[in-house]
Amino acid sequence: MRDKLKYPINLHMHFGERHKQKVLDSIKNLPEENRRSKIIIKRWGYSTFAAMVLFLLLIGSTHVSLAMAKVTAKIPYFSYFIKQKEYTSALHGVIFEVINENKYDLSDLNVSVPDRKINIWLLGSNEDVRSMKSEVIESINSELVSQNFGKYEIEVKKGKVRKSQKPMESTPEIDEYIRKKFELEEKVLDMLAKNNYHPAFPIEVRINSKENFMYIALPKTEKRVPELKEQLKLLTKDYGEFRYKITSIDMAAREQELRWVQNGIISIIFGGLSENKAFKIEGLSYSFHPLPLQIEVRISLKSTDPEAIEIAETIENEITEFIKTHEMTAIVRNDPYEVTIYGRDEKKINKK
Repeated sequence: MRDKLKYPINLHMHFGERHKQKVLDSIKNLPEENRRSKIIIKRWGYSTFAAMVLFLLLIGSTHVSLAMAKVTAKIPYFSYFIKQKEYTSALHGVIFEVINENKYDLSDLNVSVPDRKINIWLLGSNEDVRSMKSEVIESINSELVSQNFGKYEIEVKKGKVRKSQKPMESTPEIDEYIRKKFELEEKVLDMLAKNNYHPAFPIEVRINSKENFMYIALPKTEKRVPELKEQLKLLTKDYGEFRYKITSIDMAAREQELRWVQNGIISIIFGGLSENKAFKIEGLSYSFHPLPLQIEVRISLKSTDPEAIEIAETIENEITEFIKTHEMTAIVRNDPYEVTIYGRDEKKINKK
C-alpha cells in the first residue's frame, strides 16, 4: 500500500517513531476513545498532519500530561481533542484497509490509542481463528509501522455473529396505514406550499391503530394558524379523526440550531467534555429554544468544592477559546450562547 502520510515538501520536520511515541505518551491522561462507538473512517490532510508534527516538536522530549502539553504547545483543549480524533480515525482507516484487502471476516474491533492495544474479533471456527492469528497481527502491524503509527499489542479472538433485530412483519392493515400516511403527507405539503406556509421542521404524520396525529412547526411570525387548522380538517376528513399539534418557532433560534448541530460544533464540545475524566462530567444538555443557546454542564463535585470552581473555570474558558479561535467555529462566532456549570448539589458554580 502506498504511504498515505507523506511529509509536506517544504516542511523541514520528520515525523518518525520517536515522535509518534511522544504523542502517545502525552495523551495517556486523555480520556480513552469510546470503545464501542461507531468508527468513522477518514484520512488526514496535509494541514492536519503538519499541525500534529508541529505539536510533537513543540513538546520536545518531555513526558507530559494533557494539561502540560496544552500549555507547552499553546494548543487549546478542543483543538487537541479534534486532532486526537483525527489521529484515531486515521489509525482505524489503516486497520480497516488491511482487513478489507485480506478479506478477514470481522465481527468487532476495539482500539485504544493511549494503551496501544487493538482487539479484533473474527468470525469462523476456533481452529480457523487460531490459524490466522499470527497472519492478522503481522499484516496489521506491518502496515501500521509503514504508516508511522508503530506497532500495537494486538489480540485476535473468535467473534460472534450479531443477531439482527427481527423486522416487524407487515400485514395488509399496516400496509394500508403506511399508504395513507404518505398519501396524506403529500397532500398536506402541497397545501402548505400553495398557501405560502413555510414549516420550520419537516412535518410529521402518523396513522396507525392507536392514533392519527399531525405535527407542524411554523415560524412565530405566521398568524394564520386558525385558518391552517380548518384547511387540515378538510384534508383529513377522509382519514379519520386527527389530533393536531401546531407550534410556533423562533426562526433565528432554528437557524442557529442548524449552524451548531449540522457543522458538528455541539458534538465536538460534548464529546471533548465527556471523554476527559479530569472534567468529572455527570451530565450535559443544550437547548436552542428560546434564544440564546443554553449549554448546561453538571460535574460530580459540590459547587463549594475549590476543585469544582477550578474545573468550571477551565471548562468555560476552553469552550470560549474553541468558539473564538477554531476554524470550524467561524460560522457561529457571532451567535449568542450561555454556558452554565452546576455541581452535584444542583447549584451553579460559574458566576458569569
